[in-house]
Amino acid sequence: MVKSKRIQSFFDHFPASVAEYCFQLWQDYSFDFIVSKERGSKLGDYRFSPKKGHQITVNHNLNPYAFLVTYIHEVAHLTTYLAFKNKVSPHGKEWKQEFYKLFEPILDPELLPEPFVRVLQTYLKNPTASSSMYTPLVEVLKTFDSETPLISLHELAENQLFFLKNLRLVKGKLRRTRYICKEQISGKLYLVAKNAQVSLLENQSTD
Repeated sequence: MVKSKRIQSFFDHFPASVAEYCFQLWQDYSFDFIVSKERGSKLGDYRFSPKKGHQITVNHNLNPYAFLVTYIHEVAHLTTYLAFKNKVSPHGKEWKQEFYKLFEPILDPELLPEPFVRVLQTYLKNPTASSSMYTPLVEVLKTFDSETPLISLHELAENQLFFLKNLRLVKGKLRRTRYICKEQISGKLYLVAKNAQVSLLENQSTD
């Protein structure tokens, strides 16, 4: 039997190495999580109401590393609220401590790119209300933006290498409406929709 792992929308938005950690935060704090349309005024937000509970939104158009920073920024608002309710400043020392505490377990060059970790370690000593206010972080996040045109997976040849979000995959056999694809580094198998929009790695295959 072929073992496979279906790519779910939550995991598609994060660097693969830390997606499970981010998912666990979602499970631990039981908030309503919404991947939002692009908003010019903000990258994400946190809200609480007695009727609806906790809600976190993050803009869909962020690259995986910017998405990660925004996501944990907002989870830190949630954990700060749980500890202090509305008794502290939204971006005061309590929130800054929570932000660092939530990021600390994954501030590891074996999990995230070393330049990104190095900038984060400095930024998290005194994080700003918005990551866009800290130029070194803005600059390193830009390096993860993809400018590669997207193509439908079904247009690629078998054994072709491609990127999907943050995964480097090899196209395999079609199973009904999805291709069995293998992550090149870990060897994990994924089922990817045949119409998924992917980034082609030019002139590369596993043949």
